[in-house]
Amino acid sequence: MDKNSPCDSSQPANPTPPRDVRGSFRAKLFSATAAGIVILSAVSIVFFLTNQHAILHENLVTEGQLLTRLLAHNARLGLFAANRDQLADLADGVIRTPDVLEVTIVDRDGRTLARAARQSVSDGGSSAALTQEFSEPVFALQGKGNDDDLYFSPAQQPPQAGQRLGTVRVVMDEEKVHAHVRRLTATAVIGALAFLAVGMGLVYLIIRGITRPLTHLSDEVRAIERGETNVLLPVESEDEIGELTASYNRMVNALRQRREERDEAERQLRELNARLEDKVIDRTAQLEAVNRELESFSYSAAHDLRAPLLRLNGLCKALKEDCGERLDEEARAYIRRIATVGRQMERVISTMSTLFNVQRRGMTCREMDLGAMVRAIVATLRQADPLREVALTVGPEVTAHGDTELIWTALENMVGNAWKFTSRTPDARIEFGSIERDGEKVFLLKDNGVGFDMAYVGKLFKPFERLHGPDEFPGTGVGLAIVHRVMERHDGRVWLESTPGAGTTCYFTLPSCSTSTTKTTSF
Repeated sequence: MDKNSPCDSSQPANPTPPRDVRGSFRAKLFSATAAGIVILSAVSIVFFLTNQHAILHENLVTEGQLLTRLLAHNARLGLFAANRDQLADLADGVIRTPDVLEVTIVDRDGRTLARAARQSVSDGGSSAALTQEFSEPVFALQGKGNDDDLYFSPAQQPPQAGQRLGTVRVVMDEEKVHAHVRRLTATAVIGALAFLAVGMGLVYLIIRGITRPLTHLSDEVRAIERGETNVLLPVESEDEIGELTASYNRMVNALRQRREERDEAERQLRELNARLEDKVIDRTAQLEAVNRELESFSYSAAHDLRAPLLRLNGLCKALKEDCGERLDEEARAYIRRIATVGRQMERVISTMSTLFNVQRRGMTCREMDLGAMVRAIVATLRQADPLREVALTVGPEVTAHGDTELIWTALENMVGNAWKFTSRTPDARIEFGSIERDGEKVFLLKDNGVGFDMAYVGKLFKPFERLHGPDEFPGTGVGLAIVHRVMERHDGRVWLESTPGAGTTCYFTLPSCSTSTTKTTSF
């Protein structure tokens, strides 16, 4: 190629990585064509040899059947008279036929009357796998051709027409058939190898001529990869390769234009990003301020609502004590319902305060005995509900690193849920321990309570989401949301597995805190 040509690739650039010959299009095309020729040749040779073997074997079978039938016809009189000499002469005559290894004539009782065999068979040199055996029964003549004139004694009873006189058996040598097929195989293989050698050479030359323009095109595409945008190829033909070259040149021109457009778009985008970053900073500051105000308002609302509720509960209690005798049963029921709603609102506000505290308070990580925490929480629940009998099982040495107050709050909610949802289960059980899963320490709290449908598991970690009505199992619906946020603050995870009527297992992880100490908190 001319050095002044626009497609000169000798200009300084990064070195082109070497092309793997085995992965080139030329090698693949040559391999596919060669494989097709080899398969076609092999199929042709196999078909030819199979056909030749079938023809030779069929000829051998035809010859053996005709020879056996002829011998059966000629041996009829000898078998009738039990003339061993005549049968022996017949056997000796047949044994002289090429490819005949053995001739045997037996009477109808299975006794051998005559046998002739070649020397190799007599010495046991023939292989049964290379022989073909033919047998033919011998019957008395029927109708006009009966053998009554051959009887010499009136005491002899002539056989009935069609009665079996004996059997003749001829063993043919099939070795010549196999030897001929082997010679044909050797000849075919040598011819096929010569054909393949010549054919592969011609195919390679043809494929090389076809793929040479593609190789040039591949080299120029690599030049484009190195950043050269002015590489064009001359169109040398009007066939598909020429069309591909023209398409390549159009692609190069389009790429050059696209690069210019891209550079301009990148310049505009950088300017837009600079303005956008300023807007994002301003909007982020505004959102942070709004969030702080919202958290402050929520926290203040949770605390400010507590006092009116306490006064409401106090007024209900005073009304019941001071005016209870003057009120009818319906009014007293309303007072009880108002007090119940007030206590429920107080619990909601308390859990909301806990949720806010979980997010706002600082963390001090240390080593904790989670098993001791669970036992202390269950002991408190038993004091509040002494009639409940719940079996507790805690694994040995269940320790972790974390903030003591936050982890206590999370465990209190998890154990409280297990205690609540086993309230209608006889022989209630709660188990706490840890396991290793995928190289990670996973803690679990398991109960045999009512369980739930896993189709709704995504709702349980959202505040105020409940799967059971307050009349069935009281609660605020915030406990698991608190647990979820505690685990998030410890860079851990929490998930549930449950089956309706078979209980629930709560899993959670607590990665070690970077500020952890060796101090152990016991309860």
